[in-house]
Amino acid sequence: MKKSFSYLLVFVLFSCGSEDESSFIASYKDNNLTLEEVLLNKPLSVDSATFVNEYINNWLRNKVIVNKAKLYIDEIKMQEVQSKVNSYKESLIINRYQNEIINNKFDTTLLKNDIEQYYTNHQQDFILHKNIVKARFVIMNKSTLNLKKIEKLIITKDDLEIHELSEFCEMYAENSFLNDSVWVYFSEFYQKLPISEKESKKIFSKKNKLYSFTDGDFIFLFFIKDYQIKGEKSPLPFVFRNIREILRNKNKQKFLNEIEDKLYNEALASEHIKIYK
Repeated sequence: MKKSFSYLLVFVLFSCGSEDESSFIASYKDNNLTLEEVLLNKPLSVDSATFVNEYINNWLRNKVIVNKAKLYIDEIKMQEVQSKVNSYKESLIINRYQNEIINNKFDTTLLKNDIEQYYTNHQQDFILHKNIVKARFVIMNKSTLNLKKIEKLIITKDDLEIHELSEFCEMYAENSFLNDSVWVYFSEFYQKLPISEKESKKIFSKKNKLYSFTDGDFIFLFFIKDYQIKGEKSPLPFVFRNIREILRNKNKQKFLNEIEDKLYNEALASEHIKIYK
């Protein structure tokens, strides 16, 4: 059981793929294990010699336990087990085949109009379960100079000033988020703000408003450009990727069903299928 990996490899190279006893690296009763089987299961990043030894040991232990377990299972239950094994094996084969044809033949293209139409027809599926915002957020030390200027920059629409704000944050901010073109769950900001839940509700009273909070040595600037409240309809950009994934999965399933139907109908036409009554 302590054979080295190099010895095993040479052993197999000279066995010429024969299934005689010399090609086996372990056996238990009528069960035989080959190095080829072991290496098929070996991850690329694992040491070969170590893996082979561990695989052999686990394989033998498993065969011993299975052999003992069979003594406690009657023939009917054994048939049920075999049926499940066959079913699982077929599922694995079908799954591999489906993945192969999806990777090689499935068209992943989706039109924007299709996504918009799905959104329009399923609006009740996209009700917000949490508040979302478009916002900018900066945390900085009280000692930072030009606080008034930063308060001006954080609400600006000018591209040059936004760039200036970004450079400032890279150099001096403790934390920042400046992309107010995307919708974000408010909870991502709330957990960083030094405010109570009651205070946070006041934020959702006016858009394009700057809030300033202080905690210890830090100042928190929170500019809320836009917001949508829990219970309202999600904006399309916020759920766009989700809808795209939903439609892709639907199209995949339709694509697979069409192929299965085609294969089945071809088998019927070829008279390979027979149903005995």
